[in-house]
Amino acid sequence: MTGQVEEAINLMKKRLAQKDLSIEMKGEGIIYQSTCTFNSPASDEEIQSFEKKTGLHLPGDYKEFLKITNGCRLFESRKSGGENDLYSLEDIINYTYEVPYEGCFKVACIYQDNIVINGGAIAMGDKEYIMVKGHLDDFEEGRKLHMSFAEWIERFLSDQGEKFWDKR
Repeated sequence: MTGQVEEAINLMKKRLAQKDLSIEMKGEGIIYQSTCTFNSPASDEEIQSFEKKTGLHLPGDYKEFLKITNGCRLFESRKSGGENDLYSLEDIINYTYEVPYEGCFKVACIYQDNIVINGGAIAMGDKEYIMVKGHLDDFEEGRKLHMSFAEWIERFLSDQGEKFWDKR
């Protein structure tokens, strides 16, 4: 059975394959080509080792993502690059430097916003555990997006990298 994350990423890869590995994007009156780069998948052993080392418990849909691609860069412009980095397990450790807050950890940097998984929400069984915060803000300043990682990645891909959470 294919999960929601796998379906969203496979759809994106299919679009890229049909368009010579680039996607036509429109933003601020400009049309440009962008591409996506996917890392090799993480193994079950790497994920378990990460959880043991950090004490963090990753939600199932995020583990599904890691088993497909252990991090990726999405919607990069060939001319100017991009700032849509979904972190690998190693990057999570390297880029989560804020004062700990209820097991929160950053999983992506999207144009100076951090996408955060709230481990405290997961521990309480909350299925809506994704938060967003400014890259200079503390975790306490983040706001809940009322969705899971699977819902977030699906929406982010369908909105072609737009910060849909700013439009609410």
